[in-house]
Amino acid sequence: MSAPVRSTGGARRCLVTGISDESSLATAIARDLVGDGVQVVCSGLGPTRHHADLSERARDYLSSQFESFCKTVERSVGEDAVALACDVTLEDSVRDLAKELADRGLVLDGLVHSVARDRTLGGERPQPLLEVSRDDFLDCMDVSAYSLIRLVRALLEEGVLAQGASVVSLSYLGAERIVPHPYHNVGVAKAALERITVGLAHELGRSHGIRVNAVRFSPYAATRAGGAIPGLTEAEQACGAAAALGNAQPEDLAREVSHLLRPGHGITGEVRNVDGGLRILANAGALG
Repeated sequence: MSAPVRSTGGARRCLVTGISDESSLATAIARDLVGDGVQVVCSGLGPTRHHADLSERARDYLSSQFESFCKTVERSVGEDAVALACDVTLEDSVRDLAKELADRGLVLDGLVHSVARDRTLGGERPQPLLEVSRDDFLDCMDVSAYSLIRLVRALLEEGVLAQGASVVSLSYLGAERIVPHPYHNVGVAKAALERITVGLAHELGRSHGIRVNAVRFSPYAATRAGGAIPGLTEAEQACGAAAALGNAQPEDLAREVSHLLRPGHGITGEVRNVDGGLRILANAGALG
């Protein structure tokens, strides 16, 4: 692994993963970072040289996803924002992303991990844990949790994650509690993501002075991922009525992530809650 590198100075630079469209929470975060004077680099799902053996239908899907991603970045983040394709399930694709950053001389002061996938949520009947196949379990864990390790390792190996940088991932109350809407398989993965956050905070703080935190957000059905979860709209409404400050909004999440990405504080290994006070309720699981 490369020795710790220093930021080049000047404006801070952050990599934001997981932007798919304008409703993505990652999009709101990227906008806030730009407003905070940060140079934003975005990565999204798209075709790479490692997808050569895919079917024509799969290639078309990747191309359409990448086109949507690039348009969203241009409209919401800015025409000068760098938009790069990356499949976080492929070691070589993540390594290519890191090498591309190195080739462009783009050293990162921050990383936002906002990617997740759970195939068991599709269809009319989301699967309970007892029915989840090993393949679907491992796929969910790979995309939603392990990809954080994969990304950080590649960025460090290529020397593009600066000494004292900050890493923030997105989680949800369903990582800790049983919630009424389907959040079975991905809830386990998010719990793993939070434990990875703590582990990396300890390791990277000692080796590179890097801070690692996670932020849980309110139930939010307006995103593409949220819209795929049955009952999440009802949970959002219930939490909005019950939480002390009502349901938090994407802008609230974005401000907290931007704060955690700023230098000059000793916050690390934390799982923060941006949910209007939902978590403090005794019956938060029944609501969320």
